[in-house]
Amino acid sequence: MADSAIPPLHDLALPAAISAWPPAPFASTLLALLALLLLWHLLRQWQRYRQNAYRRHALRRLDLLQQACQQQPAMLLQLPALLRHTALQIWPREQVASLSGEHWLQRLAQQCNAPLPPELAELAYWPAARCAALDTQQRAQLFRACRHWISHHVRP
Repeated sequence: MADSAIPPLHDLALPAAISAWPPAPFASTLLALLALLLLWHLLRQWQRYRQNAYRRHALRRLDLLQQACQQQPAMLLQLPALLRHTALQIWPREQVASLSGEHWLQRLAQQCNAPLPPELAELAYWPAARCAALDTQQRAQLFRACRHWISHHVRP
C-alpha cells in the first residue's frame, strides 16, 4: 500500500541554453571597432605596398644589372642612371635632374643613414676600361651601397 501512494517522479524541466549570439551591446561595439581597426590596418599595408612598388622594381633592375656586370663590367656605368631613375620616382624632376657629382651624392646621402661610396659621384663618366679594372669586391661594395639606399631611403 505504501508503494501505490507515491506517484512516479519526473525529471526537472531545464531552461534552454543561453545563446552566445547576439552579444551584449558593449561586446558588439568592441567587435565592430576591432573590425574597423583591422580594416584600417589592411588598407594601410596595401597603401605602403603600392607606394614601395618603385623600390621593388629598382631592386629587380639592380639584380639584373649586377648579374650583367659579372659578364660585362662596363655595364656598371648604368648604376648611376638606375639611382637617378629611382630618385625621380620620389622627388620632382626640378630637384634631381640638375644635380651631378658631389651634389648628387650629398642629395642621396641626405635620405639614407649609410654613406655612399665616393665613386658613385663620377661613375657615370668613367671609361669602360676603368670599370673593368675594378675587382669583384669593389663592384660588390658599390652594388651593396646602392641596394641599401634603394631599400632604406626616406621618402620626402
